[in-house]
Amino acid sequence: MKQKVWLITGVSKGLGREIAKQVACTGDIVIGTVRNEKDKVAFENSIDAKALIIDLAETEQIPTLITSIVKEHGRIDVLVNNAGFGAFGMIEEFDKEEIINQFNVNFIAVWKLCQAVLPYMRDNGHGTIVQISSRTGIMAGIGNGIYASSKFALEGMSEALKQEVEPFGIKVMLAELGALRTDFFGASIRYAKNNLSPYAEKLDDIRTNTKKLNGKQSGNPIKVAQVIIEAVNNDVPTFRLPLTAGTIDTMKAKIAEFQNCIALTENIARSIDY
Repeated sequence: MKQKVWLITGVSKGLGREIAKQVACTGDIVIGTVRNEKDKVAFENSIDAKALIIDLAETEQIPTLITSIVKEHGRIDVLVNNAGFGAFGMIEEFDKEEIINQFNVNFIAVWKLCQAVLPYMRDNGHGTIVQISSRTGIMAGIGNGIYASSKFALEGMSEALKQEVEPFGIKVMLAELGALRTDFFGASIRYAKNNLSPYAEKLDDIRTNTKKLNGKQSGNPIKVAQVIIEAVNNDVPTFRLPLTAGTIDTMKAKIAEFQNCIALTENIARSIDY
């Protein structure tokens, strides 16, 4: 079978690194992205794969990245948009620059990567784009509103993108992650610079709660990587791929919320139409 060429963003640690490791073991070609030389050396010394240095928040660099990979390997078969981080805090606590940075990495960079890779996938008549989303992209909660907003945006874009690229043989999959035992709540988490005391008086402290979760998350990143790779290699049988029990529970809660809303408002809603 012909080797696939995978581009996986954010491979210095966590799920991205695990996906890269497992894909490389299958014999496929892996190109990962990292943010600095230290991470590049560590990645290439431990995995039979190549890492390219890029700050994805600098989105103008992305077309050059894609062009260089295609020039060397002829194609990109699988794009895994994994790189990202979580900005946590109450909505009121964030400043504009913090929100822009969250969206630049979690949404704008993903859009730009898709935009840059799609012409090559379209010319080849095939390709798979894996969007690493989150259960917070299904239902937001206290303290994760800005992070959830970036994932809600990713979900909306991906729903449309799936339908737009299917005629060209290109598949899109949303991997809906729950809490994985990575350093997401360690080195990869950022908090709003402002910390307003009225919220601390009324609600649990999001900073304390997330730190308590670090290293105790129930989701196994090794198993998640296995399932994602299997889904890709079996032509992505489903658009949404819920991963962890927490994601299923979130989906069920969202469905129940919608069902309750429909029950209470359907007659009113239908009465509005001419």
